[in-house]
Amino acid sequence: MTSASRPRRRPSLLPKIASLTITAIALSLAATAGTAAAPEPLILGVHPYLLPAEIVARFAPLAGYLDKRLGRRVQVRVGRDYDQHIETIGRDTIDVAYLGPASYVKMVARHGAKPLLARIEINGKPTVTAYMAVRADSPLRQLADLRGKRFAFGDINSTMGTIVAQRVLRRAGVGLESLGGYQYLGSHRNVALAVLSGDYDAGAVRKEVYDEVQARGLRVLVKLPEVSEHLFVTRSDLPAGEIAALRQALLGLKDVPGSAGILQAIDREMTAMVPVRDADYDSLRELQRVLGDRRE
Repeated sequence: MTSASRPRRRPSLLPKIASLTITAIALSLAATAGTAAAPEPLILGVHPYLLPAEIVARFAPLAGYLDKRLGRRVQVRVGRDYDQHIETIGRDTIDVAYLGPASYVKMVARHGAKPLLARIEINGKPTVTAYMAVRADSPLRQLADLRGKRFAFGDINSTMGTIVAQRVLRRAGVGLESLGGYQYLGSHRNVALAVLSGDYDAGAVRKEVYDEVQARGLRVLVKLPEVSEHLFVTRSDLPAGEIAALRQALLGLKDVPGSAGILQAIDREMTAMVPVRDADYDSLRELQRVLGDRRE
């Protein structure tokens, strides 16, 4: 038989199959590795000063802004209560926390200092404004008139809704034992509504909440002393580069096009986020020291 008449051997498909299989495995491994390397979302925790759904809606624009600036998803999480919120950032179980002044002071006392990012500024001022409020038709005109009356406080850890309010009452000679009754109602809005409904004779509320419901029949009894505003901190073990990026993003927000919408979603009168120091809260620490263990 000549070479021309020999049957041709068909080339084996095994090398091609093996090559395709190796390529597929490599692509699959690459995809898996890429998925595994994707960073977990940053958790932005907020204390429950309003209803959780409302807080999430207010902070969603800020979370979206940080998404883009950091290249990392940011999720808003509302604490169960003020104390639980303090513990989550104190124990470094969330990444970033928005804290009220008293909560911040308590967190540092319990867990030590955390990296500071920024504090908020309301109408150009980085301090909190709040009032003791009564019904518009109330006969109460001064603090002394609160003896024997029912008073509504916010959360027991609330800066203005409880701590500062109780200090002001005691300074006026109206201790908790002098009141006709009192309760911690959890939020500024609960306090405002309880006073409006007549369940309580007076209560302590932030200006933001007072302004929302004042037309329904509230009146300022006294303005409370101002203290340093709410602030953002991070967990202690967040990488230094991420802390710097977060701080830069927050402090630079006021210069970003459309920033007013992001800021005013959180507070209608917020104008900026500004630098913060631990010493900004020393005046509040002094208030708490003077009040001491008498706060119930």
